Amino acid sequence: MHKDDKMTPLERAAALARGEDVDRFPINMFYGAPAHAMLGWTRQQEFADGRSIARVQKKVYETFGCDGVSASYGLHGMAVAFGAKISDDPHLPSSILEHPIKDIRDLSMLDLEKVTVKTDPTAKKCYEAVHILQDELGHEVGCGMGLTGAFTCASGLVGPENLLKAIIKYPEQVHRLLEFTTKAILLLAEPFVREGYGMMISDPMVSGTILSKKHFREFVLPYSQCFVEGCKSFGPIYLSTHICGDTTGILEDIVECGYKTISLDNRVDLAVAKRRIGSQVHLMGNVDPVEVMYCGTTDMVRAAIKTCCRKAWDSPRGYTIATGCDTVYGMPMENAYAFMEEARKCARYPMIPENFM
Repeated sequence: MHKDDKMTPLERAAALARGEDVDRFPINMFYGAPAHAMLGWTRQQEFADGRSIARVQKKVYETFGCDGVSASYGLHGMAVAFGAKISDDPHLPSSILEHPIKDIRDLSMLDLEKVTVKTDPTAKKCYEAVHILQDELGHEVGCGMGLTGAFTCASGLVGPENLLKAIIKYPEQVHRLLEFTTKAILLLAEPFVREGYGMMISDPMVSGTILSKKHFREFVLPYSQCFVEGCKSFGPIYLSTHICGDTTGILEDIVECGYKTISLDNRVDLAVAKRRIGSQVHLMGNVDPVEVMYCGTTDMVRAAIKTCCRKAWDSPRGYTIATGCDTVYGMPMENAYAFMEEARKCARYPMIPENFM
């Protein structure tokens, strides 16, 4: 348990579920990209195996006292399973250099047997990691899994530009591909859900910055609903989602997907989100991870947290202080410490304006 807390994350979550008083509300500083550097490692060392993934997560938890630990399949996990070539920078997040499917009209290489926790190398490491985390930290903090949405998985297989063009030229093939990626992420999710792990779905390619509302409703909504319902069939599950960019125009559509918590990018005004969907879902966000957390000062970090809290503290279904997306490699550690320190002050129970004025 962190020195500045009076309850463990599990004690806090259980008390909140019972409607009891707590020391503070949960906090989420997305700390993925810089995490390996805390051990003086490269990204390759972090993702060498499940044990190394768990070790990095354990270090992050011990340092900051966040309210959860998790493994992440990554945005490119499915593409890698089918042979994508990716960049190999020692510190920066990887990018796809060559997508495995060259023409969306030929989907013959797709095979669900390649995307299980036994056959997919990335999923296998994640499965090992969450069990290690559960064994070593599960007595005090919840362990979860991060997966990637069907549309973003599809973009990894054929390439973002090709996928977006195919929406117009070959919509039936896009639907075929999305049917496959939805089945695939359900296969990946099943063992985690059955064992009681929480899950967050990242789907940056479905942002309102990229897709129109019409295309979201045709190519994203039905597959997201299918995924959520499929997960529910495996057992009780709390599903969250994060979508990058400006999703203001599709907020209600995201709610229709069926997620319980929606993590909002800093491009979305929390006050607008609270007014439009706060009565239906829990909101999370959304301190700017670049201009504030990476480029800003500690004073800017503290001010941004207070601004977010003033906008969303009284959201009807609840609000969690968080960064608007993953923090950036090279972010000053003093900003990370300032985020957690100020967030703890603002999230004091009960969360009231006096905490963040």
